[in-house]
Amino acid sequence: MRTRVSGFIRRHRKILLAASAVIISSYLLLSFMLSDLGIIKYISMKGEYNRIRDDVSRLDAENKKLMEEVEGLKTDPDSIEALARQNLGLAKEGEIIYKFQGESKDQ
Repeated sequence: MRTRVSGFIRRHRKILLAASAVIISSYLLLSFMLSDLGIIKYISMKGEYNRIRDDVSRLDAENKKLMEEVEGLKTDPDSIEALARQNLGLAKEGEIIYKFQGESKDQ
């Protein structure tokens, strides 16, 4: 029996080596593509990274705008007055405020 198996292996050595190489290569390729560190995971993580980077850029710009607004409110009396007029409906002494129906608050 042993000579039969060894004779089979000798006769079909090239085929067995090629089949083994195909199986191992297929396993490595699938592992590379589908594992936790594979190419599919890499592509999804790259998209997530780009989305987060865009969010950070947007938040940085918004933060800068708010910091400028805070600085203006700290130092510029006209900014404080405009904010009080807009949000609180305040007026200077002697001023008359006219409100029209249908007018949005933004105007």
